Amino acid sequence: MKWLKRIAIVLAALIVLPVVTLLILGQRSGAGQMHASAEISASPAQLWSWIDDGQRLKQWVSWMVEARAWDKPAGVGARRVLVMRDENNGGAIMEIEGTCTEYSPPSRLTMLLAVKDAFDGQQLYRLTDLGNGRTRLDVESRYHLTNPLARLMEPLVTPQAEKKLVGDVARLKSMVESRAEVR
Repeated sequence: MKWLKRIAIVLAALIVLPVVTLLILGQRSGAGQMHASAEISASPAQLWSWIDDGQRLKQWVSWMVEARAWDKPAGVGARRVLVMRDENNGGAIMEIEGTCTEYSPPSRLTMLLAVKDAFDGQQLYRLTDLGNGRTRLDVESRYHLTNPLARLMEPLVTPQAEKKLVGDVARLKSMVESRAEVR
């Protein structure tokens, strides 16, 4: 009987300890925050179209399969739907609804983004003219996971999402600079 009790305690510890650890880590100050940046050989005006045009956005944002309901003219209040194939969720289709809250071409774009029963938050694109045809792009995101399981897994989800964001920004840099060299 003592062995059964010990085994039960060990099994309970193996389940409870990781869950408690994830709960604690999910409360850290940087939970749900991501950042990516790059210096790109293009003017802010040249780079802006890669951020503000749905067809161009689809070229450099991985997993994106469609940009729908892209309101024209663009500006504060404009709505967008980004359709993604979530590779971390078996390729499930995810429709991200966006609303523009700040629109200052060619320097700032802020979108409120949400997926019902998954997450909500905002993403800011900031373009800084460095002179000599160079621009610094900073993408800052802050999300709140609304799904309880995803919220528990936030310490694992956010670093993976940031890794994807960094890769997407690197892809944008490569695409923009390779097109600039051809011209």
